[in-house]
Amino acid sequence: MNRFLHLCSSLLICGQLSAQITYDTHVKPVLARRCLPCHSAGEMRSGLNVESFNGILKGGGSGDVVKPGRPTTSILYLAVAHEGNGIPRMPVGGARIPEAEINIIKEWIAQGLLENPASQPKGPVAPSFDYKPAAMNKPTTPAMLAKLPVAPPKPKARAHPVTAIAASPWAPLLAVAGHETITLYNLESRQPIGALPFPEGIPYVLRFSRDGAILLAAGGKGAQTGKVALYDVATGQRTITIGQEVDIILAADISAGGKLVALGGPNKIVKVFSTATGQQIYQLTKHTDWITALEFSPDGSKLATADRAGGIHLWESAAGGIIVTLAEHKDSVNALTWRPDGKLLASAGEDGELAVWDVAEGFPIATDTKAHIPPAKGPVYGTPQSGILSAAYSNDGRIATVGRDRIVHLWSTLGKHQSASKQFPQMLTRLTTSADGNLVIIGDYNGGVTLWDGKQALPLHVPQK
Repeated sequence: MNRFLHLCSSLLICGQLSAQITYDTHVKPVLARRCLPCHSAGEMRSGLNVESFNGILKGGGSGDVVKPGRPTTSILYLAVAHEGNGIPRMPVGGARIPEAEINIIKEWIAQGLLENPASQPKGPVAPSFDYKPAAMNKPTTPAMLAKLPVAPPKPKARAHPVTAIAASPWAPLLAVAGHETITLYNLESRQPIGALPFPEGIPYVLRFSRDGAILLAAGGKGAQTGKVALYDVATGQRTITIGQEVDIILAADISAGGKLVALGGPNKIVKVFSTATGQQIYQLTKHTDWITALEFSPDGSKLATADRAGGIHLWESAAGGIIVTLAEHKDSVNALTWRPDGKLLASAGEDGELAVWDVAEGFPIATDTKAHIPPAKGPVYGTPQSGILSAAYSNDGRIATVGRDRIVHLWSTLGKHQSASKQFPQMLTRLTTSADGNLVIIGDYNGGVTLWDGKQALPLHVPQK
């Protein structure tokens, strides 16, 4: 039996197990080995008996422990995986059980809690979130600037932190925010192309449209003004200025197709404008704190918004109807990023948590709160800051994040931690990814920009000889 379970588990991890996962064949041997000393018919701690299929469905003193199709909200999975806030870690006082066995329990719940091969799923079966890169929003000819008449700004005595950074989704073009300016670079040559003026103040947001034809810049001057400017990427010309805010804009985006612009900031209101007329279409007033992040879905049908209190809401973008509220974060949400196919949304915040959401159902399929805890140097008192400052899905489906640990982390498309860079000497503030998915591009507090290919860090600008 042990050899069979090991083989079965290994295949499951590799995604090669096509047979159904059932309680009788796969799950019961795991629970018998790990859980029966405390949760059997003779020893029902917390009122839970996992010795039988009916016992596990009955649950315990706190209610249900499994929810069909929802492993990441099932207490049984969260307990053995050592995930979730306030969920006891099982086995009590013991080490985490092997990953292969955790995956068997997770897949069993996802498939609908099958008792045996003849059973039918007891609830919604978790959908497949496999990612296949597609050509959604890809233009026939990607927009790419050759040269701008405005020269890049000269380095100043006091460097300006990188407050925003963005890469074209289809061309080797990078935009980096500075004081009243946006510097553009060719990522292939690693040379500056020129600069775009942003006299409104500091750009806190840079976003390329989904087809790469438009560059959005948003920001302003604190407690004075906030505006959004749109630039034609092919020419570098400003096409329209939107908004008349009395404070800075902290979050903004342009929808697929370029018809809508959404913005938000300290006034707690999300405003949505028409790019054709520059007029406001509607506003969203459900948030209770500053708007810190927002992003349209890749197909433009949805708008995700987040605030400083950890609230996240998903809206229907055409008219602003609420779809669902996503409750997970306990502190400011600093980043929202959609997977390019629009099936998943990732959120990251000051609580140090990365959450990956099934937007169709409003449930997190993965969460992680530990990756960005700064490495300890000497005695540590209290809880170290582990906030995530920036996150982005790449075109290849992976997620990149930076946080207060000054390390770049890479995650699988489903939010599984994969790798990390060495610790940088300075605080990393913002990141984006290159069109081919091969580079993570990071801006820092000292105004520097670094390219990381998963192995080594390279400076962005290479002076020509």
